[in-house]
Amino acid sequence: MDRMKFDAKALQSRLAGKMIGCRLHFFPTVDSTNRVALRFAREGAPEGTVVLADRQTAGRGRLDRIWQSPPGCNLYISILLRPAIAPAEAPQITLMSGVAVAEMLSLLCPAGVGLKWPNDVQVRGRKICGILTELRIAGRAVEAVVVGIGVNVNMAGADFDPAYRETATSLSQETEQTHSREDLAYLLCERFEQWYETFLREGFAPVREGWLARSEMAGKRVRVHFRDEVQEGVVAGIDHDGALLLTDALGAIRRITAGDASILKG
Repeated sequence: MDRMKFDAKALQSRLAGKMIGCRLHFFPTVDSTNRVALRFAREGAPEGTVVLADRQTAGRGRLDRIWQSPPGCNLYISILLRPAIAPAEAPQITLMSGVAVAEMLSLLCPAGVGLKWPNDVQVRGRKICGILTELRIAGRAVEAVVVGIGVNVNMAGADFDPAYRETATSLSQETEQTHSREDLAYLLCERFEQWYETFLREGFAPVREGWLARSEMAGKRVRVHFRDEVQEGVVAGIDHDGALLLTDALGAIRRITAGDASILKG
């Protein structure tokens, strides 16, 4: 693994004048960058506040999964937003974040970067990034959105938990190079800000177009698990709210708003 020290001061200087990264908090170790960012949200931190950590002791993914978070090698970042949107629109932020991450990774790994609904970025079908979006709601309005992004940067195959070695990858594995985490953090903040501004200005339509352009799921048969329910069908895209559209065996279109989707082989 890359044990180079993360230069947070240099990154802060590069982000000067930006909205995303207007305040940058770096920690050698936290339980979860999302938990820290949510605390800052409660304390009134401004939109664009970024929390970065070298290591997480309780990194989390969707559905309470553990996100492997060793020190010195990956990117663990949470971004605080305060958009004037309804809670039902928050999943669109997750899809927007995926597009931003995929664009950033494509600058360094031009081939094979794709998106899997709702929150995974993959390279050649193997997971390289997960996104966890969490809300603070006041009444019927969104008070704050925290977007947690974990990117596998310089992990070798042997560094992964054996359970994930066949399904996960890292940027260094895909490019056979070691990458600067500060450079990646800067590029991510830059792409994220561009897409967030587009989302606020133009709504979900351009995000949906960008997501579909990078989707690996269109036309594929998938299985979606949500709690005790399982649904299967062929992916027909996502709708104008970000829900997954499945064509079932009878040709009917089903709208899926939550769940864990996997592409079926064969």
